[in-house]
Amino acid sequence: MTVAPAHRTAEDHHGGPRRLVGPLAALGGRLAGPHDLLLMQCPGSLRPVGGGELPDWARSVLRVHPWVTVGRAPAVLGGPADTPPPVRCTRDVEAAPEQWLPVTVRGAERGRRLDALAPRAAVARTLRPEQLVGREGLLPSRRVTAVPALAALPAAGRLVAEHRLAWGPIGAVGYELGTGVPVTGPLSPLRLVLRAPQPVSRRDALMLRRALDRLSVPVQAELETRYGAVLLAEYASGAPTLTLLTPDGPREVHDPWFPRGRQWHLP
Repeated sequence: MTVAPAHRTAEDHHGGPRRLVGPLAALGGRLAGPHDLLLMQCPGSLRPVGGGELPDWARSVLRVHPWVTVGRAPAVLGGPADTPPPVRCTRDVEAAPEQWLPVTVRGAERGRRLDALAPRAAVARTLRPEQLVGREGLLPSRRVTAVPALAALPAAGRLVAEHRLAWGPIGAVGYELGTGVPVTGPLSPLRLVLRAPQPVSRRDALMLRRALDRLSVPVQAELETRYGAVLLAEYASGAPTLTLLTPDGPREVHDPWFPRGRQWHLP
């Protein structure tokens, strides 16, 4: 008896399945976090923040590369204001499309961005910054060598590892490692997120900042606490008041791990 070959899931050019079954599988049963990369099943279901339809340039980009980056803003329940009903993805017939995630669409031109809301039901795949570590091998070796921010990534990773912090690349470097789209320029900084659920001493932060400053490219690192993110350079400077980036906007705090009392509110 001849057995028919099993159906093979189409794969994207940068490794891994192009689609998984449902947003729960794609998100691993968790909420999407800032800097996560999301592959959208139905990119046309995105809605610009503030209402209206997607501009033509965004539609063109999403047709070729349906990847978006999660922003630091609260998710929205229900339909976004002043927008038509969402497009339900036929592959996720049991998903609830009423939870909308804040995302950014990266344009082909430098600096072109669109803040939008994406229905959680349309998420096909997710990549966290930590999952992008070591993916330089998926890029052409000539490109990694030629682009300073990509070439410096392994050295930056070794410096962060000495402080036992989970980390991952974000920004242009993270987007290129996750999607394979060559968006990192010769002057692009190397942006990193450092997971710091527990307090990091100012001394350790200063040592790490000085070590990263010795690399051949500018490094912009942020410490991600349970309440938001603070820039490593600002925290290491010893400033008594810090800017904590939260889903509800920036806040002035004295301690990013214990943002209590009046310092939680900006004047």
